[in-house]
Amino acid sequence: MASMTIQRVLQLVLVAIVLMIAFSLLSFLLQLGVALLKVVFPVLVILLVIAVILRFVELLAKRRH
Repeated sequence: MASMTIQRVLQLVLVAIVLMIAFSLLSFLLQLGVALLKVVFPVLVILLVIAVILRFVELLAKRRH
């Protein structure tokens, strides 16, 4: 059951990552630029780190079973 919730959270994080990349590209294309990109990139890095950690936890859980 826990692996299903981890997978669901991982899916949501990946969706958030894709949305953040889309927003950053949109801001770059529209040249709204610096202020929005200063917000998007740190959030993107945090989401990527969360995704990697969750994937690692999921792999550890699969190895135990």
